[in-house]
Amino acid sequence: MNTTRICTSFFLASLIAPALFCAPLLAQATAPASPAAATSATPAATWPTDEAGLNALATKLVNGWFQQIADKDMKGVMAAMQPNFQVVTFQGVFDPATSMAHVSNLGTKAPAVSKVIATRVGDALVVTCLVKADQEMDGKKLSSDAMPRLGVWQIVDGAWKIAAWASLSSPSPRPAPKAPAFAGDAAMNTQGAAMLTKLLMAQHKKELPAFDAMLATGLQIVNFKGQLGRDDMINGAKRATTEMPVLADTRATKCGDLLVVTCNLTMGQKVAFTTIPADPAPFLAVFQGSGDAAKVIAIANTNKPK
Repeated sequence: MNTTRICTSFFLASLIAPALFCAPLLAQATAPASPAAATSATPAATWPTDEAGLNALATKLVNGWFQQIADKDMKGVMAAMQPNFQVVTFQGVFDPATSMAHVSNLGTKAPAVSKVIATRVGDALVVTCLVKADQEMDGKKLSSDAMPRLGVWQIVDGAWKIAAWASLSSPSPRPAPKAPAFAGDAAMNTQGAAMLTKLLMAQHKKELPAFDAMLATGLQIVNFKGQLGRDDMINGAKRATTEMPVLADTRATKCGDLLVVTCNLTMGQKVAFTTIPADPAPFLAVFQGSGDAAKVIAIANTNKPK
């Protein structure tokens, strides 16, 4: 395992998911297109105009995807992912191809989605929610409680597609994570590690103005406390004492203007009477934009108190 220790400072070899194409209807000059064919096309995805609309859209997307998972509709599950999608679970990190076996093995039954919160950040729909479902992995029963999830969607070729997903459901105690299931692109991984290093070191050093500047309006977070927002992140940075963060096996992939960065993060924290152990745990951050202008729109940290 190559480990990067940050002392100075929530997939790009992805296997491309099959794209879906709709054959155009070629109308003859003398005959109009069939009315039935014209009305059968799926409407292009559009943005809602208010908060209620965003939450309704997010609820529909999350419920639809979980129903496909419960139905073991792997074709539908794959079609909903962007080619450079990444998912973080207690086990580690997966890309579209390697996530299929993971999703299928979960044996998801009767998923119940609640407390959906959606924000729009540029062209990204950031969603957090709670999901209660019967699942198990490697013979171990996952939590039967409603557990936090985080997803990021974009409109791609007229349809909503997922760029990133994180699940905080895990067995108890949480086992050590495995190495990522895919290699990724070395240059992209290095870029992602540098961006995540900058963020976490600003938090560690309590460089709060710099840390604040890196967080987008509309940022959402999931961690052991549940669903959080930008203000919670700032308040946590003020109150928490963090150990020197250590990143291992960083993977970074591009989805439009998003850089999805994952790693196994070791970073102990103390907040009031709560201690988060310095144990490796899968971590995800989604950046929007590039260079110094890039901002974090989504964070998922799977670590939790013992």
